[in-house]
Amino acid sequence: MNSLLKILPPSLVRAAGRLQFRFPFLRKIINKVGQSLTGEGTILRGAGQGLYFNATGCNPGFLVGTSEPLEQELLLRYAKEGKVVYDLGANAGYYVVIAAREVGPTGHVYAFEPTPDLVIRIKENVTKNSFENVTVVDAAVAAEDGEVSFGIIGDLSVSNSIRFAESRDSVRVRALRLDTFVQQNRPPDLMLVDIEGAELAALEGSLQLLAQHKPVVMVEVHWLGQEFLDFLAKSVLPLGYKATTYEGDPLPTEKVRYHALLLPE
Repeated sequence: MNSLLKILPPSLVRAAGRLQFRFPFLRKIINKVGQSLTGEGTILRGAGQGLYFNATGCNPGFLVGTSEPLEQELLLRYAKEGKVVYDLGANAGYYVVIAAREVGPTGHVYAFEPTPDLVIRIKENVTKNSFENVTVVDAAVAAEDGEVSFGIIGDLSVSNSIRFAESRDSVRVRALRLDTFVQQNRPPDLMLVDIEGAELAALEGSLQLLAQHKPVVMVEVHWLGQEFLDFLAKSVLPLGYKATTYEGDPLPTEKVRYHALLLPE
């Protein structure tokens, strides 16, 4: 299937990926078709070009290198040599391996992922690229330490989430606050947050970290609307942050999926 991915226009792969978020009823069909095209090999384009990646059963945009091109651009901007990156909701480790190469042996990447099969996949992708600067943390990032119910739509799905535990098959997983985690581990210079609607809980458990260490935060916001803006205004912006979309525009008030960039001023 790798040869087919090589000839597919990147714009077509990206458009198919976006459709599943605009029209949720298409998600299962798009995922099934996309997963049939995936495999393992070297990433063809983008920030991860040349890295080994096993994307079997995952987003075909990973292996093609077309997944979220602006996010890849920002990752390269902020994940410099010697920096520390926290990837919350690391999935199969696409941004983990890119960040690991960028920060180099003096930097470090912490990959947080509670889905058991995805934890295995991250470790495989890290090992096959011979990275020794990655720690995989098999836990969900939340507002409190302990355990939480975690909804699973599929063993390798990007849609597994704390937020949907009541409406899907769920398991109990370890949960941790980043404010606790950072006491025993290197603090982040960059945080990637893509946890399918549980963003507020993760940020709530990270406020001391944000106040003290001032990392850049890249957040995929999932249909939170004004609730996300209210939280930022009350809890994050007073810490010395400004917030825009990845494109530099004001954050939308509508309940849509978008990417927010939180920069320390």
